[in-house]
Amino acid sequence: MIKYRLANSEDNQGLLELTASSGMAGETSLLIDRKPDFFSLLNMRGESKVFVAVDDNIIIGSLCVSFQQVYIGGQVLPFYYIGDFKVAESFRNKGIGLQLCDELANYIISKDADLAFLNVSKGNAKPFSFFKNRPNIPDFENIGVFKIHQFIGRRKRTLSKDYKIEYTGVNDELIEFLNSSYCKYELGSVITKEKLQGTYCFLFRHKNDIIAAMCLIDTMNVKQNIVTKISWEMKSVLKVMQIFKGILRISKMPSLNQPVRMIYIKYLAVKTPERKLVKFMINHAREVAYQKSYSFVSIGLHEKDPLNKSFSGMLKLTFNSIGMLVSIKDNRELIEKVKHGIPFEDYSLV
Repeated sequence: MIKYRLANSEDNQGLLELTASSGMAGETSLLIDRKPDFFSLLNMRGESKVFVAVDDNIIIGSLCVSFQQVYIGGQVLPFYYIGDFKVAESFRNKGIGLQLCDELANYIISKDADLAFLNVSKGNAKPFSFFKNRPNIPDFENIGVFKIHQFIGRRKRTLSKDYKIEYTGVNDELIEFLNSSYCKYELGSVITKEKLQGTYCFLFRHKNDIIAAMCLIDTMNVKQNIVTKISWEMKSVLKVMQIFKGILRISKMPSLNQPVRMIYIKYLAVKTPERKLVKFMINHAREVAYQKSYSFVSIGLHEKDPLNKSFSGMLKLTFNSIGMLVSIKDNRELIEKVKHGIPFEDYSLV
């Protein structure tokens, strides 16, 4: 008999095994492993709960929710991020996913919650069916495409007569600058010292004034991205770049079914989105990636984010995911604010 309950620390191995057997279908098939501790990434997301389906003491399904504080219309509001929705292949189409959604819905409603968010790889419509026509809950709404840009590490020292790069620790000046930027996004992260732990932070100055900030983070100790399938065109591109990586002065390319060494741009904030400045920042991140032996430096931006325009002509791979948002209390004003603004999602925690 299948039972449903909240997970605890003793479920770590079972959750790791379920995760390792469950990939994300789409235009590019991706497996996100979570060795050695499934719960570590959740702790970085925020206060989290994990609902599991168990058959004969074996975890056959999971669904997680994490509580966060985000900006909407410049105000700080509570927000629930839904992730890690998995059902073991041999148990699919048996109502397990629907029951996990019921468990999650009951929990969120009990918390008097409103906004909840999930994202899926573009081309993978299956998860949407589980969240449609839920009793007492409106359907999730599409808030657009998030473009996940993966810039190839490059050996080229970034120099500029206009901008000064300053490596910095976590301080009030940095936090204030980041919050002044992310409060203008919808679902923008409320930046705290805790969220900046483990990051490499850089300030960019012009005539001693801060004009931009960038925070990089390596999350390979809590998750490993493993690409299990790509198109033959993409495979050919990676093969050519690997052959000529010495001439091109770029990082080593990843292999299928092996963890991709990647560093994330967790936050990138600029006073004004000047193309020259943004390119300078990205190229600095690429140099860091090369020096630290990462294949890529990655950033996720909503399709409406003007920063995307600065990336034209730069060597990168781009993947797409769909953001889905629901107001459990059917607050149309909040939903419309998000849909008409520029949403944010921290892809280092996905």
